[in-house]
Amino acid sequence: MNQTRKTLLQLAALVVVAGGLGGYAWFGIFKKDQLTEKKTDHDLRLFAPQKLDERLRDGGSAPADFTSVKVTAGGQLTTLVKEGGVWWVTSPVRARADKLVIDGLLSHLQTSKFKDTLDEAPDAAVLAKYGLAPPQWEVEATAMVNGEQRTVRLVGGLENLFDGSIYVRRNDETAVYQAEGGVRFMLARSTFELQDKLTFALDEPAMTSLAVKTTANDYAIEREPGSRQWNLVRPDKGPADGPSISSMLTSIAQLRAQTFFADTPEKRRELGFDTPLLEANVTYADGGTVRLRGAKLWVDAGVDEHGEATEAKDLYFGLREDAEGTTLARLTDGITQLDRNPGDLRDRAVVQFRRELVTKMVFHDPAAGPDVVVQKDGVDASAESWKVTAPRAGKAKLFKITGALWMLGAFKALAPGEEHPKDWNKYGLGPKARWVAVYGDDGKELGRLTIGLEVLGTPSAFYVRGTRDQVMQSDGSRFGELPFHLADVLDEPVADAGAPP
Repeated sequence: MNQTRKTLLQLAALVVVAGGLGGYAWFGIFKKDQLTEKKTDHDLRLFAPQKLDERLRDGGSAPADFTSVKVTAGGQLTTLVKEGGVWWVTSPVRARADKLVIDGLLSHLQTSKFKDTLDEAPDAAVLAKYGLAPPQWEVEATAMVNGEQRTVRLVGGLENLFDGSIYVRRNDETAVYQAEGGVRFMLARSTFELQDKLTFALDEPAMTSLAVKTTANDYAIEREPGSRQWNLVRPDKGPADGPSISSMLTSIAQLRAQTFFADTPEKRRELGFDTPLLEANVTYADGGTVRLRGAKLWVDAGVDEHGEATEAKDLYFGLREDAEGTTLARLTDGITQLDRNPGDLRDRAVVQFRRELVTKMVFHDPAAGPDVVVQKDGVDASAESWKVTAPRAGKAKLFKITGALWMLGAFKALAPGEEHPKDWNKYGLGPKARWVAVYGDDGKELGRLTIGLEVLGTPSAFYVRGTRDQVMQSDGSRFGELPFHLADVLDEPVADAGAPP
């Protein structure tokens, strides 16, 4: 064997030895450390529903579906159960749970970890020192993983005044652990904290009707089938103002319960529901109904349980009844936001029509000459297809037409006037008045704005007639932008006969 061959064999042997050492370092040390670290991380979590590296049969991660939670805090046990994907407080009362609070609780159970193990085998005296005999609070949570029920039970003790941490025990383990103080804040929740406070919210998109009766007002609104348009049906009929309705219902949705009460006949009488301030009945598209009532009590000035002086004030209470049960609560404010004058809920648009259905517009001003007529090819035609068809055909100024169409639907009534007047002429709304009309694909008139005289004493206000058979006042500062003259809308030079005088 020559020297070269000996050298190659020595190198090969060294490579084998190095590979063996590398493999040992990887599999024997690094990989082992990784597994140890992963197991430690798994075991230190307050609740790890999944076993270490547990997978579904298809290899995917195994999710945990929580089904129930029991929380004991302040000497009161609260039971929560998930029904049909929705969390409910089932005892000591039945009420919808606060989704954000329960989600936070479950998240902390699975992500928070113990900081340290303080005592592996504490005796009774040590447990008492840590406030764990008896415990200060307790949480028991159950989840389904891979078709198997997994449960954790945590009991909490006192706070460590040095660093704010708390003492905790888990399941039947004898050890006492130390955890961050925030764990107690997230887990040790009272029944009130676990209940949904926005229990008086109404699902506007699903609503089909709302009827309200108070000491001052009585009205009802209904939604047009297949539409978002609300209409007044009592005390009179007509389109309702959608933004006003949405604002009113949003204000109700933001009411927060400050205190919940057991719903008993005695409690209702005590809070004033024998003579409620307000009663509202809601109907949903699926046939469901909700009944809301509001009451108010005057409380004289006095002293609270802490010896602090309290001022005299009104307290508001709400009672909700639906298929899920009843809720009786003191609210941050009354549900009197529903106490509206029907007139304030009317659609204040002078001319009510759907802009997307307009295919023709006519601008009539006897003082300006012939009517100006603009049209487009159809409902589905683009805005670029608008053209002038009278008094002569030509290319249209697109911005003028689209601007006029937008303005026509945007004019609002400043004040209502005489209904069904016998003499429209005294308001300047007779045959000689200016008007703008819009038409649909079938040639039917969709809406008309008639412009009358200026309102004396009110700057920029004009008498107008719109969709309703009623005189109204409207801001006329932009009436001059409506193209009553051919020169205003025709996108080419116009002879003097078509120019404004």
